[in-house]
Amino acid sequence: MEFLFFVISVIDSLGVVSDTIGMKRYISEGIVVTATRYNEDISDISASISVIGEGDIKFANSYVSPDLLIGVTGVEVMKTGNFGRADVVIRGIGNNGRRLGFFINGRPEKMSIFSCAVTHTFPLHNVKKIEVFKGPLSSLYGSGAMGGVVNILTNSAEEENKVEFEVDYGSFNTRNLTTSFRESFGKLSFLGGAQKNSSDGHLPNSASRTDSYEGDLIYDFNKDWKIDTYLRYVDTYQENPPAFGDTVSSKDYQWYRRGSFDFSISGKINEMIESETKLYRTFGFHKFSDGWNSEDKTDGISSSFLFPLIEGNRTQGGIEFYRQDGFWVAHNEWVRNVYECFFHTQQKTSFFNISGGLRYTYSEQSRGIFSYDGGFVLKIKEMRIRTRLGKGFRLPAFNDLYLYPSSNPFLKPEELWSWEVGLRQKISKIIDFDFSLYYLETDNFIRFSSISKKFENIDSLREKGMETSLGFYPMNWLYLELFYSYIDRGNKTQGIPGQKWSGNLTFEKNFLEARLSGRYITDYYAQDDHKEKLPSYSVFDFHLNIKPKPYLYLSLGIDNIFNRDYLRYVEIPARSGIYEMPGRSFKIGIVLRK
Repeated sequence: MEFLFFVISVIDSLGVVSDTIGMKRYISEGIVVTATRYNEDISDISASISVIGEGDIKFANSYVSPDLLIGVTGVEVMKTGNFGRADVVIRGIGNNGRRLGFFINGRPEKMSIFSCAVTHTFPLHNVKKIEVFKGPLSSLYGSGAMGGVVNILTNSAEEENKVEFEVDYGSFNTRNLTTSFRESFGKLSFLGGAQKNSSDGHLPNSASRTDSYEGDLIYDFNKDWKIDTYLRYVDTYQENPPAFGDTVSSKDYQWYRRGSFDFSISGKINEMIESETKLYRTFGFHKFSDGWNSEDKTDGISSSFLFPLIEGNRTQGGIEFYRQDGFWVAHNEWVRNVYECFFHTQQKTSFFNISGGLRYTYSEQSRGIFSYDGGFVLKIKEMRIRTRLGKGFRLPAFNDLYLYPSSNPFLKPEELWSWEVGLRQKISKIIDFDFSLYYLETDNFIRFSSISKKFENIDSLREKGMETSLGFYPMNWLYLELFYSYIDRGNKTQGIPGQKWSGNLTFEKNFLEARLSGRYITDYYAQDDHKEKLPSYSVFDFHLNIKPKPYLYLSLGIDNIFNRDYLRYVEIPARSGIYEMPGRSFKIGIVLRK
């Protein structure tokens, strides 16, 4: 132990910490927006929420945002390799993102026909942070935000002006080129970016390529009011590799072209009331080798107001409307209009916070449904004891209602109730701790019935779990974070690990930044009822950044350092199964920044 402290003191004497670090960030600290739709301190929130910040993103060996959630407590990411789909599961709830809310800067990002999230169209470039809310949040975000919410927050055009160029090359002939810039002209600010990457993949027929573009234009009328226009477009082609032990045609592929844009105006009506109105569209064109050819779009508008009722209070109310269109080329077209109103309030005192929200959602097919949440936070010095109860839901998608011979136009919305209790504690200046227990129950989950040969509301689930995080920050340039998740889903064991350990060891000093991350998975099955158990596995990854000049960054990434062989179950429509994961792989890169 004395030798360890001697080594630390020697390293600490080598120089002054670089101004690029800014790395000390406790688990229980930080500002988030997803839990309330406005900026709030994470310690004042009654639910469990994890944040992937800029300090984590710079150590990413991946190119799509959902990949970064693989080490988050209570989260599983189903993927067939380093590229392609990266379907997120939060506390055992996912279903290809259909039972989760996916947002970019608070705007929904779903394919309307299946209500799924096309996760490989969420590039990582220009992402500032990712917030993961665990548990139902339909009271704020409506249908789909049933098991949790993933909100990807991008850099704003109003941030510091810069020009950036990045090029990477790695194993499996992986190539990546990224460029972006931000510039301001008086009251007008502009951001633009583009990314192009491709890979041959680690399995037969697993090649992929992605081209993505985005822009942000902000005009400040004055110190109180501004308009913001954001757009993105992604063109991605993905071959589908064979599951373990299977063969697949070399022509098995999926081609997605998806985009979105929004226009918002926000500001202060007076010293008490803030307002935001947003118009948006998401759209997509999907063409697969099996003959599938579809188009979809969602047009929406939302308007909300934020104001205090009394001192220490923040209350929010608003209305939303969106229209979903789905078109299966040369077959059928479907349309749905959804009307919503919501109310949420939070009261803070020096000893406790109390919050609650209610939303009413109406659609022609499913009629009306309520969702709600309520939370409480008790403040005792550096300790926060929290509890939360919530109800979420998902409207049946077009594929559930109309698309197949097995579809059923009389389906009810899926529903989920969840209760959790947790503790956040800063044990000392260098140790931070978070712990939570939860229970969730579902009703009317949609499943194919072998009797009626139709989709029916006949599935249900009861689940309990535990999540804990520990952060150790002994120096400004060194920290360790450890995470543990436990899930008990009864006999619904397919594809969801019962236990996951993960952690990061991070070093940042002067011109060097390095992170060693790892995870251990056990109690893992490819079938329900604890059948077809998969081998437990551990995987370690490494990333190094070197900054020899203020404008120059060099990077090295190594996934699966010890070249472990391991298998993962992946839920993919018509292709679900066990997949062999990549062995050791490398990535080198260079970034020029001004």
